[in-house]
Formats: sequence, C-alpha cells, structure tokens
Amino acid sequence: MMNQLSIASLGLFIGAIGQGVFYGYLFPHLPMWIVTGISLFPWLIVFVISFCKVAPFGPRPFRYCLVFAMCWYTVVTLLAETLYLLTRPAASKHFSIIVARVPTYLGLLSFIVFVRVVFALRRYETENNHLTPL
Repeated sequence: MMNQLSIASLGLFIGAIGQGVFYGYLFPHLPMWIVTGISLFPWLIVFVISFCKVAPFGPRPFRYCLVFAMCWYTVVTLLAETLYLLTRPAASKHFSIIVARVPTYLGLLSFIVFVRVVFALRRYETENNHLTPL
C-alpha cells in the first residue's frame, strides 16, 4: 500500500506544479516560491507519510492526513478555476493556460489511489475495532 501511495504522490507532485503555474498566471506579481509552496503542501503531506515502509502513526490519523491532502488539493484547484472565471486575466506571452490546467487535472487522477487506500484503512479500522478492549 505504501508503494502505491508513493507512486500516486508523484501524480500529486505533477499536479501541484501545474497549480503553481496556474496561480502564477493568475497572480504574476507574487513570488513563485509562495505560489508553489501553497500548491506543494498536499504532496508534501502524502510524501512524508508514505515515504516510510511502515506508517508513522495509526490508521485513523493516516486516513485523516490523506483526506486533508485531497481536500486541500481540491480547494486550491477549485479556487484557481473560480478566480480564472471571475477575473479572466490577459493572455500570457509565454504559455497558454492549458499548459497549467492539464497537469493540474492529471494530479486529480492520483485521488483514485488515495480513495482506495482511505477505504482500505477504514475497513481495517472497523474489522479490528471489535478486538480492542473497552
């Protein structure tokens, strides 16, 4: 399971780079390290918790970290799209906005693995919950 998360985190990394470019397009005067740092936060969470061979904590906090990372990525993506629709910034001379959108949406494909892991962890919790003494 940890190997699958590590591979899926690469998709999240590519998506975070796309988000950084997207926000760089929306806010050209912001430093790129701020924009990219906000976008890389969910990847960093997943990378840190999946880098170990054994999870650094129990199944419930592990599951919550994955859900938090997915929610953060989704909110940042939806916010970028909303800002783009509301502001309609001028076209850039360097690249098209599609160059930023494609990796951003490809990063969402890593959610397939994350959701499977979240459900597996939840199933593990409920199956082993009756074994714990009260």
